[in-house]
Amino acid sequence: MNTVVYSTLGPVMAQDQPPSPLLRQAQEHAASQDWVAAYHVLQQAIEVPADQRCARFMLWEVCQSLGYPAVGLANLHAALQDNPITTRYSAAPCRRVLVLAVPGDFQANLPLAALLGANDTELHTLWLSDPESVLADPLSAFRGSPPPPFDCVFIAIAEDTRHHLALKAADCLAGFLAVPVINNGARISAVSRAGACELLRTLPDTIVPSQRLIERSALSTGDLSFPVIVRPSTSHAGKNLARIETAEELRVYLKQVADEVFYVAPFVDYRSADGFWRKYRVIFVDGQPMPYHLAIHNDWAIWYYNARMDLDSWKRNEEARFVEAMASVLPARAMKALHAVGEAIGLHYFGADCGVMPDGRLVVFEIETGMIVHDWDPPEIYPYKRECARSIRGATEAMFDRSIAARTAHPT
Repeated sequence: MNTVVYSTLGPVMAQDQPPSPLLRQAQEHAASQDWVAAYHVLQQAIEVPADQRCARFMLWEVCQSLGYPAVGLANLHAALQDNPITTRYSAAPCRRVLVLAVPGDFQANLPLAALLGANDTELHTLWLSDPESVLADPLSAFRGSPPPPFDCVFIAIAEDTRHHLALKAADCLAGFLAVPVINNGARISAVSRAGACELLRTLPDTIVPSQRLIERSALSTGDLSFPVIVRPSTSHAGKNLARIETAEELRVYLKQVADEVFYVAPFVDYRSADGFWRKYRVIFVDGQPMPYHLAIHNDWAIWYYNARMDLDSWKRNEEARFVEAMASVLPARAMKALHAVGEAIGLHYFGADCGVMPDGRLVVFEIETGMIVHDWDPPEIYPYKRECARSIRGATEAMFDRSIAARTAHPT
């Protein structure tokens, strides 16, 4: 089901049996985004011992959709209490991946199950609920449960100041396991907004707006060069993001937002000649940039969901040209810069949101390892998207297979 990533692709299948009537009913409500109805059915399901674990996973997602993330997270922790591993089985797996994840919200981890199909990829997700214990004893991550069979490890934890200890624990555990490791926790920690700026600031033909972390007290009394972009340090998907033009606007903003630490960046006007803003999302697999989507909007505050690409065929036609032949759409300067970004970041898998200046230079807004890739968009509206996602999936599978084959050829 498109609207429930983890629960329907993970724990339900992990039981190797069809969902019960209550869980199926909850899935149907979730598929139609009737979150209240799904919540009430799941409250019944957690009273059924055989349904309880799956129901708690689904409640984790449903409660987030209802705006109660703390309740959702409590259900996730409860589901993991007896067993920290969830599995999406494959009948004939070509590769078996141990995914290291951290309990959190939808943005906390890359949902690898959305990208890789169950027909040939088996996913075992190990949730690192107690990073300190893992750092002291790596095998404590399994909490007495027998480790599942796996061919490689994928660190799916997204960069966040709250995740730095979990990323250290992921590196510690991954180093202890004698299998290939995709991505690296220390490198993920290094691609914070400020960190990515430092990594990329010397690249030619690349603009990376400086990102300063400023505490509330210093921000309210500081001398800023307006206009600036302000967002809380833990913000994702544009939550509490604002363009601030004056000191008075900043005062009003701080009155409305309760966070204590903020990223502050200069505002970059990268509008195209037609007055529209274009934000390109590119996924890097083994350093190679691959197009995923293009959002076009008449406002600087642009994300794919608010660009409403579904309403304008001219926007979708331009997006189709981008995902089908990125190098024919982006200027040569920007394409060269993208390849340099892939090399400078040094992760096996990550995503970037970018713009292009009128003179062809690349503007990098964010580097992130948790950007979801899927092929769920309706083909009647977006006929070009499935092939795009399929290309990224194929490159990712090939990357896994190369790593696994290299270890088989040269065992330690």
